[in-house]
Amino acid sequence: MFICFFALWIVLNGRWTTEIALFGLVFAAVAYAFAWKYMGYSPKVDAALVRRLPSAIRYGVVLVREIVKANLTVAGMILKQDFEPRPQLVQFDVPLLKNRHRVALANSITLTPGTITVDLHDNHYLVHALDASLVEGLDDGVFVQPLVKMEARGAAKAPDTPPAEPQAEEAKEENHEH
Repeated sequence: MFICFFALWIVLNGRWTTEIALFGLVFAAVAYAFAWKYMGYSPKVDAALVRRLPSAIRYGVVLVREIVKANLTVAGMILKQDFEPRPQLVQFDVPLLKNRHRVALANSITLTPGTITVDLHDNHYLVHALDASLVEGLDDGVFVQPLVKMEARGAAKAPDTPPAEPQAEEAKEENHEH
């Protein structure tokens, strides 16, 4: 995060001088201290983000490729003189556990021309499509598999969560009795 703050400072200044670089280091340090204290960032969080970066880049490449393919497909449909759209609402469930991956999938579907995520509740998606051919494989397709792999890698590296303390459970039970 510190490097991102420093790079932002340099980009916004538009040139490189020793003075700008020194002020940038101070700015980045102050911004990073603020983020650490009030936003939960730390070197440990930064390291986890850096470890996820290759997977995120691969997913971004897949997303851009699918957006281009969908653009070409939708443009071809529209340019056909005898094209008759068959709009559909499709419901499906996806086995994603983390909310950030669910939202990434919903946004990826919406960014792809011809489809839009209408509703997302837990693992249940409702998607509107311009044509039936555009929703084939959404539930287990090119977007879902990389996200499932990212979750699997993250789960393998995540530490075990401690068991709930018995005293806390007893306190909950007592509150329900009164």
